[in-house]
Amino acid sequence: MADQYIGEIIAVGFYYGTGFDNTWAPCDGRVLPIQQYSALFSLIGTAYGGDGTRTFALPNLNGRVAASQGQGPGLTTRSLGEQVGTDQVTLTHDQMPKHNHQIRLGQAGGPNTTPGPGGAGTTAAINPTFNGFVNGPGNVPFAPTAIAFDGGQQPHPNDQPTTGLWYLIALSGIFPNFN
Repeated sequence: MADQYIGEIIAVGFYYGTGFDNTWAPCDGRVLPIQQYSALFSLIGTAYGGDGTRTFALPNLNGRVAASQGQGPGLTTRSLGEQVGTDQVTLTHDQMPKHNHQIRLGQAGGPNTTPGPGGAGTTAAINPTFNGFVNGPGNVPFAPTAIAFDGGQQPHPNDQPTTGLWYLIALSGIFPNFN
């Protein structure tokens, strides 16, 4: 392999470890001293963190997807070092598509029934043989707990399909010529 450019990022399919050898370092967001890595700092600055006086940070690609800066079709503009997205999402009632649920109820203690959400002793029960779209067995009062909400407003994972790789950044090498 030819000499790498300072700041070049590569993906490797082998375990690199958590240390570094002054040639490559994992893209794990670690903070480095500017004085020791001044050439790399002159290229990436504090785009990924650090105080800009004594320290700067490497990009953190742990659990993240790399994306180009700029704006793609239908996307908002992305700046160098900007982190977007979230690991988990909680859907609210307003975000769910409008839909219907079938209801199959019968009188508690009736044939083929099991206690409904209100538990044993309630006046409504789940009856899979009862067709709720025809006239039912008269007016039966429901317990306040006969209909329950579902979901509980808990977050769910928001991961896209991925393959784990190590991303490394070159700490030393050829300084890029932008002319």
